[in-house]
Amino acid sequence: VLRRVLGVAEDVSEPAISLPAFLDRFPAHLRPLVQPLFFRLSREPESRFSRWRRNASILGGATSTSPSGTSQGSIIAQMEGDEEPCAPLQHLVAGLSVFIRGGVSWPVLLEAWVGEDGSDPCAGARAEAAAELAATLCFWCAHPSLCPGPGVPGGVTPSAAASVLAGWEPDPLEAVLSALCRSPDNRSPSSDGAGSSAEVTERLMATVPFLPLSVGPRLSQALFDAAPSPDCHGPQSRILDRGLAFLLRGIGKSLWSSGPWDLLYSDWRDGRSFSAFLQGVLHYKGLAVVLLRAAGDNGEILGAVSDLWEESGASFGGTSECQLFSLWPTLRTFRSTGKSKHFAYLNSQSKRAPRGVGFGGERGAYRLWIPADLNVCEVLQSDAAFASGPLLRHSSSCSISRLEVWGISGPAALAAQPHRVRTGSAA
Repeated sequence: VLRRVLGVAEDVSEPAISLPAFLDRFPAHLRPLVQPLFFRLSREPESRFSRWRRNASILGGATSTSPSGTSQGSIIAQMEGDEEPCAPLQHLVAGLSVFIRGGVSWPVLLEAWVGEDGSDPCAGARAEAAAELAATLCFWCAHPSLCPGPGVPGGVTPSAAASVLAGWEPDPLEAVLSALCRSPDNRSPSSDGAGSSAEVTERLMATVPFLPLSVGPRLSQALFDAAPSPDCHGPQSRILDRGLAFLLRGIGKSLWSSGPWDLLYSDWRDGRSFSAFLQGVLHYKGLAVVLLRAAGDNGEILGAVSDLWEESGASFGGTSECQLFSLWPTLRTFRSTGKSKHFAYLNSQSKRAPRGVGFGGERGAYRLWIPADLNVCEVLQSDAAFASGPLLRHSSSCSISRLEVWGISGPAALAAQPHRVRTGSAA
């Protein structure tokens, strides 16, 4: 198929693919982003696969070779004069097979832009830039029906933060890139704003390990005439835009593989009451996402993924699939530590225990707590159940501007709520 698609004659004994022929299979906004992949795919399979397998087995520690440099594994055909670079067809086929069947990871994507020399003082800065390019590639691959707006290079607006403060809808891609930026709170004075290449890779693998899985299907569509993939589902939310929904899906396997989400509860549809909240969420048999936006100019977004949607009385429940996250303005994820089973808490009936919904911590001192009036959110920096870190940047509490709960486990989980009348809940 690749021979036919790229116009390679059948009678050529050692077929090669030119860079322009490869790029012509992609829309204009993707060509600069997939060009580095062409050079990485052109490497000798033994050299490339051993590195990819090593990178897949550990989080972070990406090692690579500059696409413009030379190495033992690089065998791009040496062209004379102004001829375009070419790559052996068999190497492209072998590399694409790994991409499409096994999935792409952050180390593989960053390898397309970042050099292998760990002593290079600029490696961290280049890795940060590569992370933005790779995230941009992931976003456009996950939304094949979209393209950058006219007059906006790469579809990136000048400032997502300014757009939020001005009350404008920020560009979805800019929201992704802004939330993925390394938090200024974590930068050392000597780092010039950038960690090492390994640190950048580890951060991406720890927070959004599944975003690169959007790349393989897009390559398959462009190069093997596969059926077009649908755009990444985005809920009709008043908290998330398309970009933040894409980013949130990338933090976990269940989120990434989920279909359209079901709106179990929202304050703007159902009213701000605990009884409406309970009617929406009780007896849901699956994972659901609690989303809240803090009141105020910053509009911080945080929440939890939980599989406990039954009354727990004065006890905790849930499983290690529960996790906490801060989504905007900087993405952070807080997964199970395995040290405690105090994952989730939901109580409306017991008068001897706090009424509300909580995650982590201890009774009366939850890592994330939403009391029954649904007006405020209280957070702690650490607890035994989830990894440590700030859910809110500069506070331990906030007023709630918006509150939503989205079911992500499909029709079967929704069908476990026979009491609930749903109208237009799917999104």
